[in-house]
Amino acid sequence: MTPPPNQTIADSVEPIPANETGGNPALSGLKIHVDTGKYGPPIELVHAYFDFWPTGVGVSSEGRIFTCFPRGNETFTLGEVSSPITEAPFPNQDTNTPPAFANASNPGFSVATDKLLFVQSVVVDGKDRVWALDTGRPRVNGTILNAAVPGGPKLVGFDLKGRRFATITFPSTVVEADSSLNDVRFDLRGGGFAYITDSSPQRPGIVVVDLANGQSWKHLEGHPSVQAQSGFIPFHNGVPTYLHPVTAPNAITFFTRFAVDGIALSADGEYLYYTPLAGRRLYRVPTSVLKEQPSSTNPNAVIVANQAVQDLGDMGSHADGLETDDQGFIYLGAPEHNGINRFNPKTGQIESFVRDPAIQWPDTLSVVSRKSGGGFVYFTANQLWLTPDYQNGTDLRTKPYAIFRVPIEGGKATQTA
Repeated sequence: MTPPPNQTIADSVEPIPANETGGNPALSGLKIHVDTGKYGPPIELVHAYFDFWPTGVGVSSEGRIFTCFPRGNETFTLGEVSSPITEAPFPNQDTNTPPAFANASNPGFSVATDKLLFVQSVVVDGKDRVWALDTGRPRVNGTILNAAVPGGPKLVGFDLKGRRFATITFPSTVVEADSSLNDVRFDLRGGGFAYITDSSPQRPGIVVVDLANGQSWKHLEGHPSVQAQSGFIPFHNGVPTYLHPVTAPNAITFFTRFAVDGIALSADGEYLYYTPLAGRRLYRVPTSVLKEQPSSTNPNAVIVANQAVQDLGDMGSHADGLETDDQGFIYLGAPEHNGINRFNPKTGQIESFVRDPAIQWPDTLSVVSRKSGGGFVYFTANQLWLTPDYQNGTDLRTKPYAIFRVPIEGGKATQTA
């Protein structure tokens, strides 16, 4: 599916309409080189959202599609696709219904609860289990609350029958009240580890979780590779995107609200790939250094991890979601290209993969090997840059939001052995 280098994969020639030639008969009807806006395998619309807008998607080997929603007025934050145009709470409504959102005794903060508050990411791991990453920071009356730590932010695991098998919370020394947990990937070799991006501009970094004992620690905090790029300006549909914040003084700013965001494990689990949302560079770091917990008996762990970061260069677009397949490709959501590109570790190059005008901000990516046959990358398209938070309170999006899928040569990288 990958085209030869420099092939004009999205190019064509089309006649210029008469009204664009000034009426000159010598120019009318001439065929001009154009960008078609499309290349790669055909995209397939598999789900349309008419109620809540999505961030995450995770797909099981049986084809069940799990999704999550930012918590504002939404009645549930973790769900499952129940028809091509509807979703239902997963595993049930009760799990999605905390006793409260705002902490009555601590204004500006949320609550500690084992119920789900604000699931930012949902991932189906290599053992076909569903994991929900809860930021613990719901929005109440337009304000994003600070998290109650410990107990609000958490990583929760369910089997496909909806039975909870894990709830992992974080100490305040690892995840703070204003942290912004964003995405998560799982290495299930041995006792298992989870890697989580903290996108908060105050203290971005990578949270590491030992799944065998629930302990967690943070690496790369404040490292240049995890920080938002100063003065960053992305382009969406050919238009530069600045932030037009809702809050006073409503001053237009650069697109620098989110730091490290997209995350993916190499197929063999030996490297963690990541990128800031506000930036176009791709990085990776050996997971061996991330697994070293900083402590008085391991005082050099932070320095060693920082020094092990590799800058893999410019991606051509900023990226929200990243994903891996069992062939080693790292898929890169490309909101500035209305598409998905991928990094080839064998060549060190960014390759074209798929592009379509309907891919309006590819957010989360999920690679699956279907038991019924075939490998696919699923992804949400949610028009994120047009949300009220970025457009001075005006919602410029058009429903429905979407989940698409695209066939791939490979399948899911399970990182289980």
